Amino acid sequence: MNRTMKNFATPLIAAAFIVSASTGLMIFFDFEPGLVEPVHEWMSWVLVSGAVLHLLVNWKSFTGYLSQKTGVIFIGMAVAIALLSLYPWVEEEEDGRKKALKSLEKASLITVSGVAGADVSQLLDQLSGKGIAVVDSGDSIEEIAERNNMEEKALFQVIFD
Repeated sequence: MNRTMKNFATPLIAAAFIVSASTGLMIFFDFEPGLVEPVHEWMSWVLVSGAVLHLLVNWKSFTGYLSQKTGVIFIGMAVAIALLSLYPWVEEEEDGRKKALKSLEKASLITVSGVAGADVSQLLDQLSGKGIAVVDSGDSIEEIAERNNMEEKALFQVIFD
């Protein structure tokens, strides 16, 4: 490969890694101000593109790693982890939502308060402060969301905020 591509590939992957890693850590710790999530998603594409380019530019070195036991182990583990991440560890419903989330949506506000680590009266005050009416704390999240013409996800955001 020509020298220009070698000079381009490494700085591209390094820059994309810095942005992707820092935004990924922010997302992991639920700190997502501004455009953190979309920047992370799009910079991941730049990171993948840079990695492919870097791999092509340094193909001879890469194949050299495959002749070493350590290189084979690390690359094999990465492939195994990627494949294992595709396995549906939590069964999905027909519409793609996880059973765990579906169960929480069917749970009463009393049950969800325990999961949220809040007293039911605190949650009722929090919800009414946001204009969300709750007739009975024994009602499910689904029922409360439907009664207030909102998505369950939006209701969870208020509860867990």
